[in-house]
Amino acid sequence: LSENGYPGRGVVLGRFEQDHWGGLYWIMGRSANSRNRCLRYENEILRTEPADPALVEDPSLILYNAIKRWDKTLVVSNGSQTDVIVESLKKGKNLAEGMDSQYHEPDEPNFTPRISGILDLRKSTPQIWLSSLRKSQIVDSESDHAIYHYRQFAEGLGVGLTTYLHNGSPLPTYDRPPMILPLVGNLKEIVEQYWKCLQSEHLISLAGFRIDNFSLEQEMHIINRYEPKSYKPNDEQSALFNGFILEPGEITRRYDELVDGNVDISFDLT
Repeated sequence: LSENGYPGRGVVLGRFEQDHWGGLYWIMGRSANSRNRCLRYENEILRTEPADPALVEDPSLILYNAIKRWDKTLVVSNGSQTDVIVESLKKGKNLAEGMDSQYHEPDEPNFTPRISGILDLRKSTPQIWLSSLRKSQIVDSESDHAIYHYRQFAEGLGVGLTTYLHNGSPLPTYDRPPMILPLVGNLKEIVEQYWKCLQSEHLISLAGFRIDNFSLEQEMHIINRYEPKSYKPNDEQSALFNGFILEPGEITRRYDELVDGNVDISFDLT
């Protein structure tokens, strides 16, 4: 992982010590629009948001809930599918069933995979699910769904997926099994270890999260390259932002469904 100059976004889930589980989520960016982000944790939701709202060019695919908790589960993903998975869990579905209607991202020519995970604490032995939806190698309009299910887990280890194998143009999809990665130390130490491991000009934000298997007490530690700028829009600008800035606990619009043909996202922030 440390030798990968551009793994893109990453999801890691695992077991810290006996009764504590959790993982990591990070974001990277090469374009100005993608780099203009930070991670914010509020009301048990970790979301991406603009570091400077005045510089947002296109919110599609970059603003979303990255981690949400429902019941005794934690859902993490690199896009709007976080909310889709939570709703599917409420209906009694597993990760494979919840992702059945989803596809890779439409960001041609990269066609970034959608990577997701569930930490399920509802059983006596917690379980981990990971998934990667990659552009199909058989039918261009389809996605190949790779699902990984871990029913037993050793302490101090995690499993992780990234979006890309390495830097390039176009970016090559990470199409291999999940990496086995260490989760050793307290949460702050682990986050700092991975920040150092991933450190490059492209790394934007990294969050580590830990939850007690019994009390469900949750801890979050975040490192942001860019701290969010204070910004309060007037009434007209608030209307323009409606549907593009995430409010705690909900997404008001599916960003990956927005296309230039049916929405105008231009606005004046002066």
